[in-house]
Amino acid sequence: MKTMKFSFFVQAALCLTLLCGAALAQKPPAEAEDVDAWVTATGQTSGVTANARDEAEKLALRKAVEMKCGLFIKAQSKVKDYQAVYDKVLSNTVGYVLEFKVVRVDKTDDTTSVTVKARVSTKKFEENWASIAHTINEANNPRVVLAVSEATSWTTSGPAYETSENGTVQTSLESFFDKKGISLMDRQTAAGVSKRDLMLAVTSDDVAAVAAVGARFKADVVIIGKANAKLGKKITVGDTEMYQYTVSINLRAVQTDSARILMSKNFTETVTELQRNAEDKALSKVAEKVSPKALEALVEAWAKRSSTGGARTVELYVSGMDYDTYKAFKAAADKIRGVQAVRMREITESVATIDIEYELTNENLADRLSEIKEPKLKVIEINPNRIKLKIVKE
Repeated sequence: MKTMKFSFFVQAALCLTLLCGAALAQKPPAEAEDVDAWVTATGQTSGVTANARDEAEKLALRKAVEMKCGLFIKAQSKVKDYQAVYDKVLSNTVGYVLEFKVVRVDKTDDTTSVTVKARVSTKKFEENWASIAHTINEANNPRVVLAVSEATSWTTSGPAYETSENGTVQTSLESFFDKKGISLMDRQTAAGVSKRDLMLAVTSDDVAAVAAVGARFKADVVIIGKANAKLGKKITVGDTEMYQYTVSINLRAVQTDSARILMSKNFTETVTELQRNAEDKALSKVAEKVSPKALEALVEAWAKRSSTGGARTVELYVSGMDYDTYKAFKAAADKIRGVQAVRMREITESVATIDIEYELTNENLADRLSEIKEPKLKVIEINPNRIKLKIVKE
């Protein structure tokens, strides 16, 4: 499969919508305003548990937003990145629901339906759409590899993690990230020895090795994790025996060129199944719920370091530089618009490692550095995290 090239920050909406507060007061409908209207919608999902009811409620709220904002959504359908923006705007609908009440809950043998009456803010929706579309257009596009080690059996010392690269959780995450537009590296490129080396690094919690292996197949970010499912107690509901499983998933995002941990999240949930030996099924259920949350966390972390709205750290590697040359470079770099700080980390064997706090894009910074008259610099390599340059002797 070819590398899936897609704008990563079509995902940025996930973190932006999370920042929207939701006033979910359970009160009777107020007088509707032009931009805040009440609509009735129904969501349905499989299962009759409390979790199923919550999921049906979320689906009903999403449908309410789609119903109320339908004309605006339709008007945007021919705009560039429409589907990407649509997915991200609706990834967390509570940001647009000012208040709601559940008016009906229906349960059959294996399904739950929830009907809600919700007051939806179309103004907030349209404002967020514009903000997200701008973010999509401006953001960088890192290449991502996922590696999650799983355990469904336990020893006296704890979960027995495996190095298989096609586990239930990893497959679920890859599928979700792919659908949402993440630039996943070609799975054939990431397979074989390199991927096995990555899985071994994951099971041993060696972040430096994870970063090094990730860089070998030119990934900018490696998402690593450990997931386990353990059989808990048996419960009886009516005449039916059921089994509870405790599922834990830990995920981290590692920046490959610096081994910096961009985000770390833990998710734990109890899942009820009808059968014993259903650990894989329990992992699959929790993975489906965790995938959007993991993406939200990753996007938020990446946005903080690559946002065009504030200064971020760009690493420079400059060959042919000594300390005197660095001082001349710093004097010139400090004058570049958007540069907040220039800090030397080290100079070793005529290679300088420098951190620059910069407000604009890496490409813009590379252009400005190339314009410095003394010392004269040539850009050798550029990616979302760093720029490599060399001193040019004239």
